[in-house]
This record gives sequence, structure tokens and C-alpha cells, in this order.
Amino acid sequence: MRWPIAVALVVLVGAGVPRPHAQKAPAAARKAPAAASSIKPVATVGEIMTTMTIPFSNAVFDASGDAPKDDKSWEAVRGQAVALAEAGNLLTIGSRAKDSAAWMKFSRAQVDAAEAAAKAAAAKNAGQLSAASDALYKTCAECHKVYLAQ
Repeated sequence: MRWPIAVALVVLVGAGVPRPHAQKAPAAARKAPAAASSIKPVATVGEIMTTMTIPFSNAVFDASGDAPKDDKSWEAVRGQAVALAEAGNLLTIGSRAKDSAAWMKFSRAQVDAAEAAAKAAAAKNAGQLSAASDALYKTCAECHKVYLAQ
């Protein structure tokens, strides 16, 4: 009875001992993110726009016109801007990407402008928030000229 336990213990301990001839996988390979094929889009572009992009961008636009007055309000704007940036990322996934040129450029511009808004809100900087809001508006307007006209 003790023999199988001893063998199992040797095998388990031996499995954890590094072998000189074995090579380790590069750090990037060991920590690789989930493959894109594992992503399962659920929302349509229209649903992302109506449930995320429009309300979050409106919050950023409103805050840029009437700057938050307290820490809690600045943090709320920062959270909405972060969510808006991530909504831009969602627009680039799978069948949501309308093409690999302009659509991706506009989506990335949304991410960048929303990220700038989030940084401005974190810094409680109304001027930077206004500039980020302007960049966001320009991105939305340009994208809509191309894709809502179709």
C-alpha cells in the first residue's frame, strides 16, 4: 500500500523540478490573453450606441458645459468616460466592425477622446474635459456622416 503512495509522491515532486534541457515559454506566451475567438459579442452596434455610447457621451458633454462641483460628481464623469472608452473598444470586435479602415479609425478616436475625458475628470480639470468633449463630438459627427448616411 505504501509503494503506490511513494511512487505518486516521487512523480508529483519530480513534475515540479525544472529540467535543464526543458525551455520555459516566453512570459508573453504564458500570460497571453484569451483568444479573440473566445469573445462572444451579444449586443449589436445599435444596442451599444443606445445603451452605452449615447448616454455616456451625453454625460461627458453635459459635464464639459457645466463642470462637476464636487469629488463625487467628478468621479461619476470619470466612470462614464471610462465606460465610453470601453464602448468604443466593443465597436471593433468581430462583426461589429463595419470595415477595417474608417470604422476602426473612428472607434479608436472615440476610445482616445473618452480616455482623455476620463483623465481630465480624474484631474478635475474643466478645461481639459472641455477639449476632450470637443474631440469626442467631432469624432461622433464624422463617424455619423459616414455610417448613418448608409
